Amino acid sequence: MRYWLLVFLVLGARAVLAQPLSLEEALRAAEAHSPRLAAQRHALASAGHQSARAGELPDPKLKLGIENLPLTGSDRYRYDRDFMTARVIGLSQEFPNAAKREARTLRAERMREVESAAVQASRAALQRDVAAAWLELHFAGRARAALEGLGRQIELQSGAAPSALARGRQNAAEAFMLRQAVEEVNDRVIELERASAKARFALAALIGDPAARPLADPPDMARVPQPVEALLSRLTEQAQLRVLERREALARAEVDMARSERRTDWMLEVEYGQRRPYFDNMLSVMLSFDLPLRREGRQDRDIASRLAELEQARAMQEDARRMREAEVRGWIADWETAERRIGRFERVLLPLARERAAAAQAAYRAGRGELGPVLEAERALAEAQLGLVQMLAERAKAWANLAFLHPEEAS
Repeated sequence: MRYWLLVFLVLGARAVLAQPLSLEEALRAAEAHSPRLAAQRHALASAGHQSARAGELPDPKLKLGIENLPLTGSDRYRYDRDFMTARVIGLSQEFPNAAKREARTLRAERMREVESAAVQASRAALQRDVAAAWLELHFAGRARAALEGLGRQIELQSGAAPSALARGRQNAAEAFMLRQAVEEVNDRVIELERASAKARFALAALIGDPAARPLADPPDMARVPQPVEALLSRLTEQAQLRVLERREALARAEVDMARSERRTDWMLEVEYGQRRPYFDNMLSVMLSFDLPLRREGRQDRDIASRLAELEQARAMQEDARRMREAEVRGWIADWETAERRIGRFERVLLPLARERAAAAQAAYRAGRGELGPVLEAERALAEAQLGLVQMLAERAKAWANLAFLHPEEAS
């Protein structure tokens, strides 16, 4: 039973590893695996806890001690002889002004909103990173397949080289030309293997063990996720810009916090002094208030500093909006250009390359052509196929950047 259980587990593990990994599944795996996202969520939880207590009163203070203890004379160090000496217990409570407590609550809430927006920004960045690594791995495999097809075609020619050489159809230089062409293709395949390995390593860092599985077919990227007008109209809803928007709101809350410092806080103290058995016990009640002197040199400077930070946040938000608009328009241009070039490759360039290769092969087989033009035609066909793969990869990259602008919709 143990043996068959082990066999069953091994076969099940192999079946799981052999199951193709889709882009959607990779995104879900990244959600569970990412320490970056986990760290940002912990920061949000911390801000939530701070927000829940920001407006509360400070803890009261307990006071214990002896007042007016004699240090000289016959009653020195005696706490029960002199009428001024008392054993004191008391409580004090600070009462920040209402505006300050409201400002603290608002500032903590704005900080929580900043962290919440940062979670979404981290999620969007993670999705783009996963999509980029997944797509790079996918298209590296497609480019490798195109090169391997060229290599097989050249090897067929190379396999027939000895008999052709014996019949006088080829010379020694052409045989060496075939060997060189095969090795050049093999060298480019090795380079693509390196690119595939790096892409798989990057994907594994983002999603863990599922990165070892083969990839499924990519999603349909022949159309943008949303109309261009919708992408541009919802520019301010993007995760990175939301963070800056929330930071501007936090800066406004800091201004309110600085203004609340102009108002006076107060504190209540209650003390009970024990002087029995020789003297009467005493009760003390004290009120203390802050005296914000020289406001123009202290509180007003703090307000001016916070106002400057608010203007800085506004300027940074506007700069980021402009840069992101240019970036989105660039991605749209990349997608549209790649789409046009893909159409040209499929309708014009690839058919021409195939016809050229077929014509060169026909002429060579009929004895009316040489081997060099055949190899050049096969290389041109392979380059056209690689060009198509490159354009598909460019379109996919632009598609992924546009698809994951709003992570709540891309999930």
